[in-house]
Amino acid sequence: MTVRLTQLPNRYNDANAHCLTVEITPDAIVKRRNYEIMDRVQLDNAAVFNPRAVYDGRKNLFCKRDIPSGSYTLTFGRKQSKTFQVLIKRVSVISPDDVRKLTRKRTPLDLNDNAMSLNLLQLIVRQAPNMRHNFPADARSFYIAHNAKDLRNGLSAWRGFFQSVRPVMDRLVINVDVSHAAVYTPGRVVDTMLAHLQLRDVRALTDLPNPQLAQLRLFLKGVLVKPTISKMRARPITDLVREAGMQEFDKDNERWTVARHFEQKYNVQVRYPRMVGVRVGRTAIIPAEFLEIVPGQLYRKKIPPACQKDFLQFSTQKPHDRLRDIQNAVSGQGQLFDYATSDFMKEAGMKVSTNAMSITGSVIPPPEITYRNDQVRIGYSQGKWNVLGKQFIEPCTLRFWGVAVFDRVSDNDVKTFLTKLVGNLERTGITVSNRFPPFQMGNPNNPEPTLIEVGRLSMDARFANPGEKPHPQLILVILPANAADCRRAVKHWGDIKMRVSTQCVRSPKWLTANDQYCNNVVLKINARLGGTNSVIHSDAAAFLRNGCMVVGADVGHPGPGAAVRPSVTGLVASVDGAVSKLTSYANVQQARQEIIEDLETMMIGALSDYLAYQRTVTPNPPPPRNVIFYRDGVSEGEFAQIAAREIPLIRSAFVKSNIPEKFMPKLLFIVVGKRHHVRFFPKDRSQADNSGNCPAGLLVDKHITNPNYPDFYLQSHAGLLGTSRPGHYVILENETGLNARQVQTLTYHLCHTYASATRSVSIPAPVYYADRICSRMEFHCEDGAGLSDTASNVTGGNAELDLDMWKRAFKPTALNKRMYFL
Repeated sequence: MTVRLTQLPNRYNDANAHCLTVEITPDAIVKRRNYEIMDRVQLDNAAVFNPRAVYDGRKNLFCKRDIPSGSYTLTFGRKQSKTFQVLIKRVSVISPDDVRKLTRKRTPLDLNDNAMSLNLLQLIVRQAPNMRHNFPADARSFYIAHNAKDLRNGLSAWRGFFQSVRPVMDRLVINVDVSHAAVYTPGRVVDTMLAHLQLRDVRALTDLPNPQLAQLRLFLKGVLVKPTISKMRARPITDLVREAGMQEFDKDNERWTVARHFEQKYNVQVRYPRMVGVRVGRTAIIPAEFLEIVPGQLYRKKIPPACQKDFLQFSTQKPHDRLRDIQNAVSGQGQLFDYATSDFMKEAGMKVSTNAMSITGSVIPPPEITYRNDQVRIGYSQGKWNVLGKQFIEPCTLRFWGVAVFDRVSDNDVKTFLTKLVGNLERTGITVSNRFPPFQMGNPNNPEPTLIEVGRLSMDARFANPGEKPHPQLILVILPANAADCRRAVKHWGDIKMRVSTQCVRSPKWLTANDQYCNNVVLKINARLGGTNSVIHSDAAAFLRNGCMVVGADVGHPGPGAAVRPSVTGLVASVDGAVSKLTSYANVQQARQEIIEDLETMMIGALSDYLAYQRTVTPNPPPPRNVIFYRDGVSEGEFAQIAAREIPLIRSAFVKSNIPEKFMPKLLFIVVGKRHHVRFFPKDRSQADNSGNCPAGLLVDKHITNPNYPDFYLQSHAGLLGTSRPGHYVILENETGLNARQVQTLTYHLCHTYASATRSVSIPAPVYYADRICSRMEFHCEDGAGLSDTASNVTGGNAELDLDMWKRAFKPTALNKRMYFL
């Protein structure tokens, strides 16, 4: 939901805001301490900091009056044992016009991006509700324990709210949305340890195997804990200690145990002296039974697989439920956002309308979907169609294939499924030469021998052409319900080692397979083997057929807490006019680096593949007239950097591919945004689809668009579960001559070319594929599971990323001209 800022900060309309930097020495261990330090500085020097300055918890301080640069010293602790030096320096001034400039289009000569002005507004808006709910003043979201869901494993799901000031043309708005997070379940540390390791008896914590201790250490390190037997402030866990109560130290010229110390000082008995305990700071050891976890701490690592289903269910909200929660938070009883009562808002003179903005949009007509025997007209705004009875435009021929079974099932179960699958393959036009493929049962803990044997059996000479040397085309792999390690080994064997396409199906779905399930598998098989399922038919499709190469590119970054993993780059490019034949490239690079380091090399390879395919169609083909480049994974603050770095790399690839000047492709470069909090809600049920969402094809290109770049929001997919998220498209370069509506329609129609679905997807298919490639890093490595963060943390060390090691481990696939990533 979006609300309007009806009154800009009037104290900055007639006076400047002063920006200062804060340097605290020594560095505080936790961010909360920074707030405590600056709060003390301002209280102790009230005459200087009047009115109080707004602090972001890191380096920036904003004040209405001109505060002189200076140094302040203060001490903390009951014995005043901790001393901090705070150095404050003047940096710049935010003028009234700087705030107003946020909503205007910048000229090429205006080098100031006004980021500091926007940071100030974010702080003013966020500070009161964040502080009220015990979150950092600059946090984009705060979360509340009300209606929390226990995820087990020591984690809970909390619902919260996101807010962000957004400059749009001629106005400032606040984007408000529901947010969800996993938090450490507050309560006794012992209970959390047991829940995370799925143990029942506290005595099991007395002699943990090393892998379990390492798992627990990785889970709890850095978590704030508070003693239940003293008024000691909350401190982060720095390590876990075996037999904590039995650990010894020197006191009063003799050796004391931790248990004796607690009995003497706090008059409490350590019930489990041999249980795993906690170290805080450098040396302090506290038995876990005397500690509790401070509420509201976000779990910033990847949510454990065992919790993901429950978390997804908790975070999935129907549109009307989501909108109701947001409206209640903004203007309902309790007013969680405090817009009307916030001292920071009042001091700044800012006012907010608590009514949701009402905006107009339009619905783009979908393309027609062409099959060999039919042309499908998709229902307006439906976003899906049925493949039943349709024959593929270009069906493959399946001759050399076999089945590896790693599920505990009978031969009859496998034969029944294969009969159904073959029937569906043939009904789509695929020629299945071997209707009874060989199958072998295998060990899911060691799948390679079975895969090799099935591959050997699949090369049946009866189905070979004269003089042809058979090679396995496809291994169908039947997996048990939970088989991540087995699937990883299968994909590495097929994609990297043997260049054999593999299609996995998982229990129990394949056992109860109906035509719909089988057809979904058939869509993938045909595309994997080089066939074309369907093509789109529209004016946009005609433009694509006239010498276009569509590219999708993405960078996948390691998850939170993953310290020793690189980022993965993926690029997918079409080589035909139907955007159904694609080539792809993948690599690894420095962690969390957004610029694609090998973009020029990838583009040179893609252009070479484009010309190689075109030569199979026509002699001496020209290079593509237009390159439509969709770039995923770029935040708003990185637009200028991406435009300055990546667009020249693409143009350099054109030159290094020896394309003559007169044939130089025209570039359309579009950033695709998915990780945002803009949501659209229909005004009434008559405007909604069956899921309660706005219809597929919804276009919003006014009212909330960027003042500096041409952009639009497109909700290209029909709703399934929860509230649909539109794609946000920002055009950084357009040399093609396409106008705004043509670019929008082209983008929407490309969402209908995803090979393994009979529905429009949330972003154009090539960039969707690039995103999938970036999630497959472990399949490219011989020991993908072993090269994990957990493994490197067993030693408790602070490992650094060894990029050279990852580059050696990361192997490219020879199936990159096929859709191996489906």
